[in-house]
Amino acid sequence: MTFLRERRETFLALAACLIVLATSVPTDAEGLRYVFVDHLSTPAPPAAPMTAAATAIHEALVTATLERDVRTLAAPDMRGRLRGTDDNARARAYIVSRLRAAGLAPLFGGSFEQPTYVEPGDDAAPVRHGTNLGAVFAAEERDAEWIVLVAHYDHLGVVGGAVHPGADDNASSVALLLALGDSLGRARPRLKRHVVLLFPDAEEPPDIRTERMGSSWFWRHPPLPAERLHLAIVLDLMGGRASPEMQAAGLASALFVLGAEASRSLADFTRTLPSIDGVEPVFLSLPMIEAMPYVPNRRFARSDYHGLREHLGRPFVFLSTGRAETYHTERDTPDTVDGAKLARVTRWVGVLAMQAADANAPLEWRDFTADARADARALLRMSAGLETSGRFPWPLRRALAADRRMVEGLLRRWGAGAAPTSESYRALQLASTRFQAAQWRPGGWYFVLW
Repeated sequence: MTFLRERRETFLALAACLIVLATSVPTDAEGLRYVFVDHLSTPAPPAAPMTAAATAIHEALVTATLERDVRTLAAPDMRGRLRGTDDNARARAYIVSRLRAAGLAPLFGGSFEQPTYVEPGDDAAPVRHGTNLGAVFAAEERDAEWIVLVAHYDHLGVVGGAVHPGADDNASSVALLLALGDSLGRARPRLKRHVVLLFPDAEEPPDIRTERMGSSWFWRHPPLPAERLHLAIVLDLMGGRASPEMQAAGLASALFVLGAEASRSLADFTRTLPSIDGVEPVFLSLPMIEAMPYVPNRRFARSDYHGLREHLGRPFVFLSTGRAETYHTERDTPDTVDGAKLARVTRWVGVLAMQAADANAPLEWRDFTADARADARALLRMSAGLETSGRFPWPLRRALAADRRMVEGLLRRWGAGAAPTSESYRALQLASTRFQAAQWRPGGWYFVLW
């Protein structure tokens, strides 16, 4: 059965590539046009001191709940938490019970739940689609700004007769937010901004990148004034084990921070956070994970920031430890989550959230920005472990080696004074896409097709 399952996955992946080849007309090899900035590639300012609120949360944080919450949400009887099922409802009830026990207030009037709808148009009545969950820890001032931490709780359910538990995707992030909620309830810090914990429904396919996403509904119908949103922190896949290649590159403790390139203020804020032992923030421009081959004029949002970017245009960062081989398979079980890493990144996210909830300076945001030099350096570092890896078939190995030489060439040209172009950045994006795909499916020889 394992052999057949692997052959099926290979066939489906190859079929997807061929469909893209057959239906895409690459009329613009340059891809989307980004404004190239140096927000991540210039030296960071000195580290900021930890605020009183961040210190209080850091001291009150109990990470022992993480494993329990992951095991509960990704248990066999949750059957993958598919939107619209009784299994999803059981997960929802568990999360609400945890928020209530933490002493947090309901976000949606007197309820922790926000029903979401699909709006067909043509004066047709909206159709119920999912249920978001949310809680708030209030600031001292009622009309204060707010920050929001986001972790979707739905998953794929049962696929081909096999339960897809969704431990890393995304029980790990949900458990992280629940632990922070507990610490907020215990420490009760005095904050300048409200702290919202949001658990959207309907993030997974076929809802991803559509208005059906629970988060898209939330961004269109926020319970607090949209113009007062200071920062959104979106989390997905926060407990995956580092691949052998990432470990060989010295990045076993990497936490990817994407989106900070959107402004100098956002880049400086995120790069000057107090450090947490065992967590190395790796900064990448968001476009580095949003490119697809043969579709140069589209970007493919990877999580719940999609609707925020489309509808609100407020500052956000996207955090992830990256896709593991278990991603979207029945092997994404609690035993494959790196519990020690999850505990460490929980502390880092807690510091990020509390510093944001207390920061004085405003944050700015601009769409379609990229720091090409920082991205090339980061990709070169991540791919340093490829030379000693024997996991990839030779066609993929050759393609990855060629990508690495291409990135080195780009850095030499840019270092000599040439400026990044849309065409050169598109090549960098596709090299990043191949690297990510190889980490997810090491046997995927078909990733050489672009």
